[in-house]
Amino acid sequence: MFADKYIERVIRTRSHLCVGLDLILDRFPSVILERAEKMYGKTPKGAGHAIFEFNKLIIDTIADKVPIVKPQLAYYEKYDHFGVAAFWQTVEYAQKRGLLVIADAKRGDIGTTSQAYAEAFYKSTEDEWVSSIAVDAVTVNPYLGSDGLEPFVNLSIGNDKGTIILVKTSNPSSGEFQDQITEASGKSISESVCDYINSRSNPIGKYGFSDVGAVIGATYAKDLARFREILPNSLFLVPGIGYQGGDVEQLALAFNEKGLGAIISCTRAINYAYQTVGVSEEEVKASILKAVDSFNQSINSALIEAGKFFSDEVLM
Repeated sequence: MFADKYIERVIRTRSHLCVGLDLILDRFPSVILERAEKMYGKTPKGAGHAIFEFNKLIIDTIADKVPIVKPQLAYYEKYDHFGVAAFWQTVEYAQKRGLLVIADAKRGDIGTTSQAYAEAFYKSTEDEWVSSIAVDAVTVNPYLGSDGLEPFVNLSIGNDKGTIILVKTSNPSSGEFQDQITEASGKSISESVCDYINSRSNPIGKYGFSDVGAVIGATYAKDLARFREILPNSLFLVPGIGYQGGDVEQLALAFNEKGLGAIISCTRAINYAYQTVGVSEEEVKASILKAVDSFNQSINSALIEAGKFFSDEVLM
Protein backbone atom coordinates (compact mmCIF):
# COMPACT_ATOMS: atom_id res chain seq x y z
CA MET A 1 0.00 0.00 0.00
CA PHE A 2 1.04 3.60 -0.60
CA ALA A 3 0.43 4.38 3.08
CA ASP A 4 2.73 1.58 4.23
CA LYS A 5 5.45 2.56 1.78
CA TYR A 6 5.29 6.15 3.01
CA ILE A 7 5.50 5.19 6.70
CA GLU A 8 8.43 2.87 6.02
CA ARG A 9 10.33 5.67 4.31
CA VAL A 10 9.52 7.94 7.25
CA ILE A 11 11.03 5.38 9.60
CA ARG A 12 14.10 4.98 7.40
CA THR A 13 14.79 8.71 6.97
CA ARG A 14 13.48 9.88 10.38
CA SER A 15 11.64 12.55 8.41
CA HIS A 16 8.00 13.49 7.77
CA LEU A 17 8.98 16.22 5.30
CA CYS A 18 7.67 16.42 1.76
CA VAL A 19 9.62 18.72 -0.54
CA GLY A 20 7.40 20.46 -3.06
CA LEU A 21 8.78 20.96 -6.53
CA ASP A 22 7.03 24.14 -7.68
CA LEU A 23 9.30 25.65 -10.27
CA ILE A 24 9.65 29.41 -10.72
CA LEU A 25 12.21 30.09 -13.41
CA ASP A 26 12.97 33.63 -12.24
CA ARG A 27 14.30 32.17 -9.02
CA PHE A 28 16.45 29.45 -10.58
CA PRO A 29 20.23 29.60 -10.22
CA SER A 30 21.44 31.62 -13.18
CA VAL A 31 23.96 28.94 -14.14
CA ILE A 32 21.13 26.49 -14.90
CA LEU A 33 19.12 29.02 -16.91
CA GLU A 34 22.18 30.10 -18.88
CA ARG A 35 22.93 26.53 -19.92
CA ALA A 36 19.32 25.95 -20.97
CA GLU A 37 19.21 29.20 -22.96
CA LYS A 38 22.48 28.36 -24.70
CA MET A 39 21.10 24.99 -25.78
CA TYR A 40 17.49 25.89 -26.67
CA GLY A 41 17.04 29.64 -26.32
CA LYS A 42 14.38 31.27 -24.15
CA THR A 43 11.73 28.83 -25.31
CA PRO A 44 9.39 26.30 -23.69
CA LYS A 45 11.90 23.62 -24.62
CA GLY A 46 14.62 25.52 -22.78
CA ALA A 47 12.31 25.93 -19.79
CA GLY A 48 11.58 22.19 -19.71
CA HIS A 49 15.29 21.42 -19.81
CA ALA A 50 16.04 23.88 -16.98
CA ILE A 51 13.19 22.52 -14.84
CA PHE A 52 14.41 18.95 -15.05
CA GLU A 53 18.01 19.95 -14.40
CA PHE A 54 17.03 21.93 -11.30
CA ASN A 55 14.79 19.12 -10.07
CA LYS A 56 17.64 16.63 -10.42
CA LEU A 57 19.84 18.91 -8.35
CA ILE A 58 17.20 19.14 -5.62
CA ILE A 59 16.43 15.41 -5.67
CA ASP A 60 20.11 14.42 -5.52
CA THR A 61 20.52 16.70 -2.51
CA ILE A 62 17.52 15.48 -0.50
CA ALA A 63 17.06 11.85 -1.56
CA ASP A 64 18.44 10.43 1.69
CA LYS A 65 16.87 13.09 3.88
CA VAL A 66 13.12 12.93 3.15
CA PRO A 67 10.62 10.24 2.13
CA ILE A 68 8.64 12.02 -0.57
CA VAL A 69 8.42 14.90 -3.08
CA LYS A 70 5.44 16.75 -4.55
CA PRO A 71 5.66 18.42 -7.97
CA GLN A 72 2.78 20.83 -8.68
CA LEU A 73 1.45 20.29 -12.20
CA ALA A 74 0.65 23.93 -13.01
CA TYR A 75 4.31 24.93 -12.95
CA TYR A 76 5.05 22.31 -15.59
CA GLU A 77 1.99 22.62 -17.79
CA LYS A 78 2.62 26.33 -18.44
CA TYR A 79 5.62 25.33 -20.58
CA ASP A 80 3.65 23.26 -23.09
CA HIS A 81 4.50 19.63 -23.68
CA PHE A 82 8.13 20.30 -22.79
CA GLY A 83 7.07 21.15 -19.24
CA VAL A 84 4.82 18.08 -19.03
CA ALA A 85 7.72 15.94 -20.24
CA ALA A 86 9.90 17.48 -17.49
CA PHE A 87 7.24 16.50 -14.96
CA TRP A 88 7.30 12.85 -15.97
CA GLN A 89 11.10 12.85 -16.18
CA THR A 90 11.10 14.20 -12.63
CA VAL A 91 8.71 11.48 -11.45
CA GLU A 92 10.88 8.76 -12.93
CA TYR A 93 14.13 10.24 -11.61
CA ALA A 94 12.79 10.77 -8.07
CA GLN A 95 11.50 7.20 -7.86
CA LYS A 96 14.84 5.84 -9.06
CA ARG A 97 16.45 7.75 -6.19
CA GLY A 98 14.10 6.01 -3.74
CA LEU A 99 11.57 8.80 -3.25
CA LEU A 100 7.80 8.55 -3.42
CA VAL A 101 6.04 11.10 -5.61
CA ILE A 102 2.74 12.92 -5.07
CA ALA A 103 1.35 14.66 -8.15
CA ASP A 104 -0.19 17.86 -6.81
CA ALA A 105 -2.76 18.05 -9.58
CA LYS A 106 -6.03 18.72 -7.72
CA ARG A 107 -7.92 17.00 -10.51
CA GLY A 108 -11.67 16.56 -10.44
CA ASP A 109 -14.22 15.75 -13.10
CA ILE A 110 -16.91 13.14 -13.78
CA GLY A 111 -17.39 9.84 -15.54
CA THR A 112 -14.91 8.79 -18.19
CA THR A 113 -13.05 12.11 -17.88
CA SER A 114 -12.26 11.47 -14.23
CA GLN A 115 -11.34 7.91 -15.14
CA ALA A 116 -8.91 9.20 -17.76
CA TYR A 117 -7.34 11.56 -15.21
CA ALA A 118 -6.88 8.66 -12.79
CA GLU A 119 -5.32 6.48 -15.48
CA ALA A 120 -3.03 9.33 -16.53
CA PHE A 121 -1.45 9.43 -13.07
CA TYR A 122 -1.77 5.85 -11.82
CA LYS A 123 -1.28 4.03 -15.15
CA SER A 124 -3.19 1.09 -13.68
CA THR A 125 -4.65 0.25 -17.04
CA GLU A 126 -4.20 -2.34 -19.76
CA ASP A 127 -4.03 0.35 -22.45
CA GLU A 128 -0.95 -0.55 -24.50
CA TRP A 129 -0.63 3.00 -25.80
CA VAL A 130 0.36 4.56 -22.46
CA SER A 131 3.69 4.49 -20.65
CA SER A 132 4.30 2.66 -17.39
CA ILE A 133 5.58 5.71 -15.49
CA ALA A 134 3.15 6.44 -12.68
CA VAL A 135 3.05 8.64 -9.59
CA ASP A 136 2.54 7.17 -6.13
CA ALA A 137 -0.32 9.47 -5.16
CA VAL A 138 -2.34 12.37 -6.53
CA THR A 139 -4.36 15.20 -4.98
CA VAL A 140 -8.03 15.30 -5.97
CA ASN A 141 -10.69 18.02 -5.68
CA PRO A 142 -13.98 16.69 -4.21
CA TYR A 143 -16.19 19.57 -5.36
CA LEU A 144 -17.95 17.49 -8.04
CA GLY A 145 -18.87 14.82 -5.52
CA SER A 146 -18.26 11.10 -5.54
CA ASP A 147 -18.49 10.97 -9.36
CA GLY A 148 -15.15 12.75 -9.47
CA LEU A 149 -13.56 10.74 -6.67
CA GLU A 150 -14.58 7.16 -7.34
CA PRO A 151 -12.39 6.58 -10.42
CA PHE A 152 -9.30 7.60 -8.43
CA VAL A 153 -10.18 5.62 -5.33
CA ASN A 154 -11.24 2.52 -7.28
CA LEU A 155 -8.09 2.54 -9.36
CA SER A 156 -5.79 3.21 -6.41
CA ILE A 157 -7.10 0.43 -4.17
CA GLY A 158 -5.08 -2.71 -4.76
CA ASN A 159 -2.57 -0.88 -6.94
CA ASP A 160 -0.43 0.67 -4.18
CA LYS A 161 -1.52 4.21 -5.04
CA GLY A 162 -2.74 7.03 -2.84
CA THR A 163 -5.68 9.37 -3.40
CA ILE A 164 -5.34 12.52 -1.31
CA ILE A 165 -8.58 14.50 -1.19
CA LEU A 166 -8.82 18.21 -0.43
CA VAL A 167 -10.57 18.70 2.93
CA LYS A 168 -9.32 21.91 4.60
CA THR A 169 -6.81 23.72 2.41
CA SER A 170 -4.20 26.19 3.64
CA ASN A 171 -5.26 29.27 1.64
CA PRO A 172 -6.92 32.25 3.39
CA SER A 173 -10.27 31.95 1.58
CA SER A 174 -10.69 28.20 2.05
CA GLY A 175 -13.45 28.70 4.61
CA GLU A 176 -15.71 30.48 2.11
CA PHE A 177 -16.88 27.06 0.93
CA GLN A 178 -15.18 24.43 3.07
CA ASP A 179 -16.45 25.75 6.42
CA GLN A 180 -20.03 26.25 5.29
CA ILE A 181 -22.60 24.19 7.22
CA THR A 182 -25.07 22.34 5.03
CA GLU A 183 -28.67 22.26 6.20
CA ALA A 184 -29.22 18.64 5.20
CA SER A 185 -26.37 17.23 7.30
CA GLY A 186 -25.65 19.90 9.87
CA LYS A 187 -22.00 19.44 9.01
CA SER A 188 -19.48 21.58 7.18
CA ILE A 189 -18.64 20.70 3.60
CA SER A 190 -15.19 19.64 4.81
CA GLU A 191 -16.74 17.27 7.34
CA SER A 192 -18.98 15.79 4.65
CA VAL A 193 -15.87 15.10 2.57
CA CYS A 194 -14.44 13.34 5.63
CA ASP A 195 -17.51 11.09 5.73
CA TYR A 196 -16.75 10.03 2.17
CA ILE A 197 -13.08 9.41 3.02
CA ASN A 198 -14.00 7.24 6.01
CA SER A 199 -16.45 5.27 3.86
CA ARG A 200 -13.59 4.38 1.49
CA SER A 201 -10.83 3.85 4.06
CA ASN A 202 -10.52 0.11 3.55
CA PRO A 203 -8.24 -1.70 3.44
CA ILE A 204 -6.17 -0.39 6.36
CA GLY A 205 -2.42 -0.93 6.14
CA LYS A 206 -0.15 -2.44 8.76
CA TYR A 207 0.57 0.97 10.32
CA GLY A 208 -3.09 1.89 10.65
CA PHE A 209 -3.60 4.03 7.54
CA SER A 210 -5.54 3.63 4.32
CA ASP A 211 -4.59 4.80 0.85
CA VAL A 212 -7.29 7.49 0.89
CA GLY A 213 -5.80 10.60 2.52
CA ALA A 214 -6.72 14.21 3.16
CA VAL A 215 -5.20 17.63 2.58
CA ILE A 216 -5.34 19.61 5.85
CA GLY A 217 -3.55 22.97 5.90
CA ALA A 218 -1.00 23.78 8.61
CA THR A 219 -2.34 27.34 8.67
CA TYR A 220 -5.43 26.12 10.57
CA ALA A 221 -3.84 24.46 13.61
CA LYS A 222 -7.09 23.89 15.53
CA ASP A 223 -8.49 22.03 12.54
CA LEU A 224 -5.51 19.67 12.49
CA ALA A 225 -6.56 18.17 15.82
CA ARG A 226 -10.25 18.10 14.94
CA PHE A 227 -9.74 16.36 11.62
CA ARG A 228 -7.28 13.89 13.12
CA GLU A 229 -10.11 12.76 15.41
CA ILE A 230 -12.53 12.54 12.49
CA LEU A 231 -10.05 10.77 10.18
CA PRO A 232 -7.99 8.44 12.37
CA ASN A 233 -6.99 6.17 9.47
CA SER A 234 -6.05 8.79 6.87
CA LEU A 235 -2.66 10.17 6.01
CA PHE A 236 -2.71 13.97 6.11
CA LEU A 237 -0.90 16.01 3.48
CA VAL A 238 -0.18 19.19 5.43
CA PRO A 239 0.87 22.22 3.35
CA GLY A 240 1.41 25.69 4.73
CA ILE A 241 4.65 25.81 6.69
CA GLY A 242 7.45 27.99 5.41
CA TYR A 243 6.29 30.99 3.38
CA GLN A 244 2.60 30.50 4.22
CA GLY A 245 3.30 30.91 7.91
CA GLY A 246 2.01 27.63 9.39
CA ASP A 247 3.26 27.06 12.94
CA VAL A 248 5.70 24.15 13.05
CA GLU A 249 5.18 23.80 16.80
CA GLN A 250 1.50 22.94 16.19
CA LEU A 251 2.18 20.22 13.62
CA ALA A 252 2.07 17.43 16.19
CA LEU A 253 -1.72 17.83 16.14
CA ALA A 254 -1.76 16.26 12.66
CA PHE A 255 -0.16 13.02 13.91
CA ASN A 256 -1.63 10.06 15.73
CA GLU A 257 -0.45 9.05 19.21
CA LYS A 258 2.33 6.92 17.70
CA GLY A 259 3.77 9.96 15.94
CA LEU A 260 2.74 8.90 12.45
CA GLY A 261 0.26 9.88 9.76
CA ALA A 262 1.27 13.29 8.41
CA ILE A 263 3.12 14.38 5.27
CA ILE A 264 4.46 17.86 6.05
CA SER A 265 4.90 19.80 2.81
CA CYS A 266 7.32 22.68 2.30
CA THR A 267 8.35 24.13 -1.04
CA ARG A 268 9.77 27.59 -1.62
CA ALA A 269 11.60 27.85 1.71
CA ILE A 270 13.60 24.79 0.62
CA ASN A 271 13.86 25.10 -3.17
CA TYR A 272 15.01 28.72 -2.98
CA ALA A 273 16.85 28.69 0.33
CA TYR A 274 19.85 30.38 -1.29
CA GLN A 275 20.00 34.17 -1.19
CA THR A 276 20.81 35.07 -4.78
CA VAL A 277 20.45 33.46 -8.21
CA GLY A 278 24.14 34.07 -8.87
CA VAL A 279 25.27 31.25 -6.57
CA SER A 280 27.13 28.14 -7.70
CA GLU A 281 25.42 24.76 -7.87
CA GLU A 282 27.39 23.61 -4.83
CA GLU A 283 26.15 26.61 -2.86
CA VAL A 284 22.58 25.84 -3.97
CA LYS A 285 22.92 22.26 -2.73
CA ALA A 286 24.36 23.40 0.59
CA SER A 287 21.52 25.88 1.12
CA ILE A 288 18.82 23.33 0.28
CA LEU A 289 20.41 20.72 2.51
CA LYS A 290 20.64 23.17 5.40
CA ALA A 291 16.96 24.08 4.99
CA VAL A 292 15.86 20.44 4.87
CA ASP A 293 17.89 19.60 7.97
CA SER A 294 16.41 22.59 9.77
CA PHE A 295 12.81 21.67 8.94
CA ASN A 296 13.40 18.03 9.84
CA GLN A 297 14.81 19.06 13.18
CA SER A 298 11.97 21.50 13.87
CA ILE A 299 9.25 18.94 13.00
CA ASN A 300 10.88 16.19 15.04
CA SER A 301 11.43 18.55 17.98
CA ALA A 302 7.73 19.46 17.94
CA LEU A 303 6.83 15.76 18.00
CA ILE A 304 9.25 15.05 20.84
CA GLU A 305 7.82 17.97 22.81
CA ALA A 306 4.32 16.56 22.31
CA GLY A 307 5.41 13.04 23.26
CA LYS A 308 4.66 11.81 19.75
CA PHE A 309 8.02 11.07 18.21
CA PHE A 310 7.73 7.55 16.79
CA SER A 311 9.89 4.73 18.05
CA ASP A 312 10.99 1.50 16.45
CA GLU A 313 8.03 -0.13 18.19
CA VAL A 314 5.83 0.99 15.29
CA LEU A 315 7.50 -1.69 13.22
CA MET A 316 6.14 -4.41 15.49
